[in-house]
Amino acid sequence: MSIAKTIEKTPMQSKKFLAYLLSNIVNKALIFWMVQKEVSGTTIAWTVTAAAFIDIGYILGQAALDGFVRMAHVKGASIIKSKKITQTDSSEEGDDQPTLP
Repeated sequence: MSIAKTIEKTPMQSKKFLAYLLSNIVNKALIFWMVQKEVSGTTIAWTVTAAAFIDIGYILGQAALDGFVRMAHVKGASIIKSKKITQTDSSEEGDDQPTLP
C-alpha cells in the first residue's frame, strides 16, 4: 500500500470537513428559520452572504492544502528517486564510502 493511500482520509474522517458540514447545516437551518419568521430581506441576504464566504473559504483552503500536499509528495518522490540513482551509481563503482561533491 502506498504512503499516499495511507495518509488520505475520507471526508467523513476529516474534522475540518465535519466542522464545515455542521456549519453549513446550521446556516441553512438559520436561513429557513428566518424565512419562516419573516425576517427582513437584508438580514437574510447577509446570512446567505456569510454562508457563501464560509463555503468559498473552505473550498479554497482545501484546494490550497491539496496542492501543497501533492507538491510535497512529488518532491519527496523525486528526492527518493535521485537517492536511489546515486546509490546505484556509487555501488557500481565498488566504493562503499559516500563521496562529497
